[in-house]
Amino acid sequence: METVITLFSPEWMNAWQASINSSSEYKNHGRKWKEPLILKFSDGLPEIENCTGFWLDLSEGTCREIRYANQEDEKDTPTILSAEYEVWQNLIKTGKDPLFLLMKGTISLEKGSLLKLTSQRKAAKALLQAASSVIEFDSESESVPQASDKKEQAVKTNGSKGGRSEFKTTTQGLDFDSFPMQLFQKAKQLGIWNPSEIDFSKDKEQWGNFTDLEKTVLMHLTGMFVAGEEAVTLDLLPLIMTVAEEGRIEEEMFLTSFLWEEAKHTEFFARFLKEVTGQQINMEHFHGPAYKALFYQELHEALERLKRDRSPESQLKASITYNMIVEGTLAETGYEAYYRMLTENDMLPGLREGVGHLKRDESRHIAFGLYFIKRLVATNPELQDVLENEAGRLLDKAIDVVNEIFEPYPEMPFGLDKGWYIEYASNQFSKRIAKLLSE
Repeated sequence: METVITLFSPEWMNAWQASINSSSEYKNHGRKWKEPLILKFSDGLPEIENCTGFWLDLSEGTCREIRYANQEDEKDTPTILSAEYEVWQNLIKTGKDPLFLLMKGTISLEKGSLLKLTSQRKAAKALLQAASSVIEFDSESESVPQASDKKEQAVKTNGSKGGRSEFKTTTQGLDFDSFPMQLFQKAKQLGIWNPSEIDFSKDKEQWGNFTDLEKTVLMHLTGMFVAGEEAVTLDLLPLIMTVAEEGRIEEEMFLTSFLWEEAKHTEFFARFLKEVTGQQINMEHFHGPAYKALFYQELHEALERLKRDRSPESQLKASITYNMIVEGTLAETGYEAYYRMLTENDMLPGLREGVGHLKRDESRHIAFGLYFIKRLVATNPELQDVLENEAGRLLDKAIDVVNEIFEPYPEMPFGLDKGWYIEYASNQFSKRIAKLLSE
């Protein structure tokens, strides 16, 4: 650029509007946004009197006006996103995902619908990309931080071609106070349930009374759950091999119960389908493009990578994908909604019993994942950017899966609500990312 435009100046706003209106990305993704939006500075905009932020008049893929906002504008503007001046400044400079920062709590939704915002996240990204394209930054002090390419070696291998050098149980002893060992104790106490002993007789009776739509929705959800449980069962082994190679026996011991439980979850849903629905059909048509992208591709590739690259960065990406997104965002939300649906409608008692066990198992799995991610980032602080970028990227895919669930049905039976799904998943994600990024 020949002229450097000052960020947040009137000239910059004019250039931003022009950039939005020339953006094919925003024209494509912003077609459904038809109302004004305020990006608010919670601590005010320096040197601009009575300014609370920016008011954008957005309509069907175009921007009709951008100007400074004031308190009067806030009364009639349906959506207001609020953050400190420095946050907006850094967001434009770094290009980070605004949805991730919203979930993280760095940006707050002061007014408006979270469900609507998540459905417009691609439009939001395009808006901010247009904003950053009209300003130059100091290449040394303000460049986007890059993830480290360094491949760190495992802390200590427990075996090699020459055999083992020692066993922890005879040289140091097990660390019974460690978090993985505490989870292992809970798994032995709370994880003892047998899918083959669950009584599905009443479920089978009730199944015949459901409408075709109700059966379809139940098959849809179950078809996603059972494939998801099979996927995590198949893909967990490389992580177990990695911690075993590093000699982390306490973590490996817990992960043996982890894998056993995932296998039981797979058996449980397979038994429900066989004994209750009696429909031996190919259910892959319930797996849409977003579901396949996450469960068929991302999950498998992230864990499979550990066979050839066991660096902390690869371990971190694997755990984010498996524990934080697949389990901690999608599965936990899905099972909570499923369990509430079964309880509130007093139906399918066998399925309800099994999902109750499943929820308890998954809570331990998620707890381990948070511990594992926290350990990796604490010992490799340069990976914090990788954590934020990867979690934000995959969160986007998880929300696509939720939207995909509801897409075929104009009205969901059993009181299932898309807004509740998004709100619950967002709250859980926000709490966990806050814990992971805390000192």
